[in-house]
Amino acid sequence: MEEVVVNDGMMTLSARTATRQAVCPGCGTASGRVHGGYRRRLADVAVSRHRTVIDLLVRRFICPAQECDRRTFVEQVDGLTERFARRTASLHRALEKIALALAGRPAARLAAHLSIPTSANSLLRLLRKLTDEPVGTAPRVLGVDDFAFKKGHVYGTIILDMETGERVDVLPDRTADTLTAWLRAHPGAEIVCRDRASAYAEAVRTAAPDAVQVADRFHIWKNLCEAVEKCVLAHRTCLTEPTDTPEPGRPEQPAAAPDPEDSGTDLPVPAQLEGLRAVQRRERHAAVHALFGKGVGISAIAEALGLDRKTVRRYAHAATPEDLPVGTGKRGNRVQPYLGYLHQRWNEGCVDAVRLCAEIRTLGYRGSERTVRRHLQSLRASGKPAPTVTEKLTVRQATRLVTTRPDRLDENGMLKLKKLLARCPELDGVADCVRTFAEMMTARRGQDLNDWLEQAEATGFPSLSSLARGLRQDFEAVTAGLTLEWNSGRVEGNVNRIKRIKRDGYGRAGFDLLRLQILHAD
Repeated sequence: MEEVVVNDGMMTLSARTATRQAVCPGCGTASGRVHGGYRRRLADVAVSRHRTVIDLLVRRFICPAQECDRRTFVEQVDGLTERFARRTASLHRALEKIALALAGRPAARLAAHLSIPTSANSLLRLLRKLTDEPVGTAPRVLGVDDFAFKKGHVYGTIILDMETGERVDVLPDRTADTLTAWLRAHPGAEIVCRDRASAYAEAVRTAAPDAVQVADRFHIWKNLCEAVEKCVLAHRTCLTEPTDTPEPGRPEQPAAAPDPEDSGTDLPVPAQLEGLRAVQRRERHAAVHALFGKGVGISAIAEALGLDRKTVRRYAHAATPEDLPVGTGKRGNRVQPYLGYLHQRWNEGCVDAVRLCAEIRTLGYRGSERTVRRHLQSLRASGKPAPTVTEKLTVRQATRLVTTRPDRLDENGMLKLKKLLARCPELDGVADCVRTFAEMMTARRGQDLNDWLEQAEATGFPSLSSLARGLRQDFEAVTAGLTLEWNSGRVEGNVNRIKRIKRDGYGRAGFDLLRLQILHAD
């Protein structure tokens, strides 16, 4: 070290090498004949918030070997310099880690804060220069799952070593042909963890027929919850708790005629009784099933009818228009849980919105006073006593009560569940079916799956029967998923990390860059 100069936030370290000889990188011959020297300026990591530059004097040596193509060569300092490098090795590694964690522009902002400024493009070039280790044989336990480059349009596949959690490879799509080619080029997988996608199942059966396929338990449980939601939807008239007492100040009203949409029958209903939304729902359902029955894909139907893919999928998977979820058209608000108390106090004579808002705040209300006042305005304008508020569960709330572990429900939840099952004995069989499946999945008794499928089909609900048929088609993988310890949890965690990497890319992450970021991420 010759000199240290600190000027205007920059620290310059002047140094020179002290070696007497160096090894030629071309032929490996040691040489002590000095040809000359020159100074190199290398950026280094910051020191005490100062940008640091090493002004290094290096020497050029003459190669003594006559057969060597190099006449002269420059000495390199191990761990400090590389050919043509303008950064030290430590700074290069630091910028690589920052770029892997934050990608382009966010990484550039952090680097500037750490007094090692660089551009976003330079950081992306560092990432693209990362070496890609070749994959030999496939891991013994393999995990595959898809992730979205653009949700609903373009997808890729990530492959993991389930025993170590290491990312093995990233494929540009999620088709069976691509995964089949990869498995044939990298044999050795004995167990493959996957979701219930048919493309991955077909690829494993084709390229690795001896491998044990394990269907993920989370996806199986999710499929069961979706089937239960359809069962609850078919009996949504039972979600409202009946009231035997008439509203104060009002005579008893005769029972209202049944809603044609809730009848569950196939009888023709006049359009004027259905409403425009019901008519549109029936027309869309007929149009989707007309194309879906001919084998047209979901995406093609969505493009032809001008609908979203998720909407088309809902219509295609609903046997009748009545199986579709029907919205109320009203948005819930924070005052909704306290309407019973507000109406009771209103009928008792308390009509001050400020006072009523203060009272329900003690009960846990977190909304504004204006919301309470706006609700009371309609009662004040009617000039009649406030109606009795009947407790009504939504389809999602009822589904959650049926599918939640009993020990995780509080007393209020258990009471609601008992009342719901008492009002609707048909759902009692569904709840028993869910309870049996949960016990089987928790205890890893996959050998009982066939008995459970018969129990699900015996309930008579089309959604549970459809689920049972789907599980029978993937019977071996589902049985292994309910028996073995392996699941796709590690793969799902990496898919969640990919979402963060994509957002940090700001649209700059092509497949080559995104693949390197996924494989090298900490």
